[in-house]
Amino acid sequence: MKNKLLIIITLTGIVFLSFINGSPEPRVGLDIGNKVPEISEPLLDGTRLTSEDLKGKMVLIDFWASYDAQSRVENPLKTEMLTNYSNQEFLNGKDLVIVSISLDRFKTPLNQVIQRDNLETLNHICNFQGRESNLAKDFEVEEQMKNYLVDGDGRIVAVTNDIRKIDQTLARLRK
Repeated sequence: MKNKLLIIITLTGIVFLSFINGSPEPRVGLDIGNKVPEISEPLLDGTRLTSEDLKGKMVLIDFWASYDAQSRVENPLKTEMLTNYSNQEFLNGKDLVIVSISLDRFKTPLNQVIQRDNLETLNHICNFQGRESNLAKDFEVEEQMKNYLVDGDGRIVAVTNDIRKIDQTLARLRK
């Protein structure tokens, strides 16, 4: 009986230890708590935006397209959020920065929508490869647009396709 108990305890310990990777850093992934995949892309104005530039900030990574109806409906909410949270302190980040990653393939409609919807203050990335772009694949948005809210340490705190849920999360995380 003692041997069976000893074997069970030993196996339980081995199984438990196998889940510990020895690193306090979260793994890169797309679930809440994961480190967000690296971003190093040129903005539409030609300057490069990297994950390092976003450290310490609360970041909304917003996938959208000028031809997508839901994206167009949410555009005013994005600018409102930026106004409401741009100079705020959060649980783990300061200020809100929006990285707007367009899945468009053509410059003219994208630029027209940016102007028409007053989105000039966002950080716009678009390589005009649509859903086949590396960022779309890295963030698994080939099928459906998503929004990722990332804290100052680069950890995902919310994932949704509804911008109102991001707003609610920001309100909860505000100091």
